[in-house]
Amino acid sequence: MKVVILSGGNAPSIDLIEEELKDSSILICADSGANVLYKYSIIPDYLMGDFDSIDEKAFRHFDNCKECSVEKFPPEKDFTDTESVVEKALSFNPDEIVLLGCTGTRVDHMLGSIGMLLKCLKEGVRCYIKDDFNVIWLTDKSVKLKGKRKDTFSLHAYCDRVEDLSIYGAKYKLDNYLLKIGDSRCVSNEFLNEEVDITFSSGLLLVFYSKD
Repeated sequence: MKVVILSGGNAPSIDLIEEELKDSSILICADSGANVLYKYSIIPDYLMGDFDSIDEKAFRHFDNCKECSVEKFPPEKDFTDTESVVEKALSFNPDEIVLLGCTGTRVDHMLGSIGMLLKCLKEGVRCYIKDDFNVIWLTDKSVKLKGKRKDTFSLHAYCDRVEDLSIYGAKYKLDNYLLKIGDSRCVSNEFLNEEVDITFSSGLLLVFYSKD
């Protein structure tokens, strides 16, 4: 089962939202993400948040909608709206969670959303942050990346050390490299064909697919 979450960062395009909803079971909206869904005439299954940044017209619309369950939190709380909706998503025991509207001008919130990738990984759930230019995910084991020739990808350590990191099938090959947090060695690599093999023996690796 797949759950799609829409938060209040930069608004994703209607094309991206519709693509992600094709094979999803549940759509959860966090606070001002509702403004985007209202604009696109899409009804979420759940609307959650403290509602300090949602347009009044959008809130009234969804609050009066039988298909949408509204859950309100107090403005003063110890968690972000995005974290609360991720917890909600995990309660459905999904196989996959996709986070939309989690990138943008608030880098602090974006870092918090990246933290949700770790929360989901610990629960054994695949989780991706997506916008119209990026896909971000976290892995604790070797992976095979899929793409097209000249597609761009980057790798960042999400821990002190990613050990024995090797990259095969990319423009910049790597063999048994020790990637430390803050090391930019693996930024902006390219696919040579349709697959790139990433292997490492220990650590946490953030994977970025990016396009201009």
